Amino acid sequence: MPAPKAFGILLILTGLAGLAFGIYALLRGGRDGQGRIGPIPERGVHLVAGARMLLVGALCLAAGLYLLVS
Repeated sequence: MPAPKAFGILLILTGLAGLAFGIYALLRGGRDGQGRIGPIPERGVHLVAGARMLLVGALCLAAGLYLLVS
């Protein structure tokens, strides 16, 4: 198997994992948490992290699909 195709498959799997964790962080993360992490509530931290994971997951998925198609 050529290296770009193998790297494309790896990027697709990484992108799917990033999307899954990002959705989980947005939907569940920080719920029922009473503690705080610095000046930002725990829910806010999970919102920022979830959005970042969704973005990186989508970029990895797009790059992997590009490598498989090209």
